[in-house]
Amino acid sequence: MANNRIINTRAGWLYEYAAGATPSTFTALSEGDTFAAGTSVIRVTADAPQFGARAYTVQRTDETGAYADAYTINLNVPDGTGTTRTDVFHSVSHTHQGIDHTNFQSQDTIDKGHIAERLAFEQQTRLELSTGVIFDYQGNLLRGVWSGSTETKELEDGGMMEGYDVTLTSSRLQWVNAGTQPIVGATIRNAGKRFKIESVITLGSAFEFGLMKKQ
Repeated sequence: MANNRIINTRAGWLYEYAAGATPSTFTALSEGDTFAAGTSVIRVTADAPQFGARAYTVQRTDETGAYADAYTINLNVPDGTGTTRTDVFHSVSHTHQGIDHTNFQSQDTIDKGHIAERLAFEQQTRLELSTGVIFDYQGNLLRGVWSGSTETKELEDGGMMEGYDVTLTSSRLQWVNAGTQPIVGATIRNAGKRFKIESVITLGSAFEFGLMKKQ
């Protein structure tokens, strides 16, 4: 009998499988594991919230007896599947000219997570559109929201040194779409002012920057 299999799994993520007859009894899946035609449940759990990241690929056995891609499953915070998702697949087995093969008839997502990350993402993007600012990072125009600032003045050799600390949050999806990542020490520009990134905290839906105004 022909089988299906799972490939393109990621190190550090958890993959689990359950047969349709026992959908609540999961066993671990690894790269290249096979499973028989029928109703199959696959659950994936990532080590951190993801934005459009491929979680795995399901393959079927085609009419030549070789494996061929059938579905690519992604994790994506805006879809509510940032950390985990559970999908049920239904496939049937056939024999053609003496070669066993499988065909998938359906795929449905039956569980998503984590909903709190999706809600935080939606809140962040709404704030960026309503009260946010546009800033430049290495030639990429991105959106963010100022969330606090402090000004300091210290007397040093040569005169008064002014400091200006500010916190900026920026939704992670736009950084993924721009193909870039924030780096501590890099410069952000907004409204003619330059800010040095002093710290970066990665949240489920956004980056939080600690910035220092550059004189």
